[in-house]
Amino acid sequence: MELVGGEAAARGAETRLVRIEREMNDHGAMTVRVVETGELRTVVACATSDLRGRLASATEGAEFPLRLAPSPGRGNSWVALGR
Repeated sequence: MELVGGEAAARGAETRLVRIEREMNDHGAMTVRVVETGELRTVVACATSDLRGRLASATEGAEFPLRLAPSPGRGNSWVALGR
């Protein structure tokens, strides 16, 4: 189990090829689409400030592998663990 902000991230972390659908907003949230399945995922947190900076600079339509885990206690939202 990986840590996010000192807390354990939910089980189920996976690396998927994603495409940016909505760039990161002022609250640090963004929407990505899993390329293989078409599933939309809302990323609400990042494991590190460096990762947040890299994702914040990504533009709509950019594709790259992203390690994601379900966000603990936040319903259908995700935490970015690595790129």
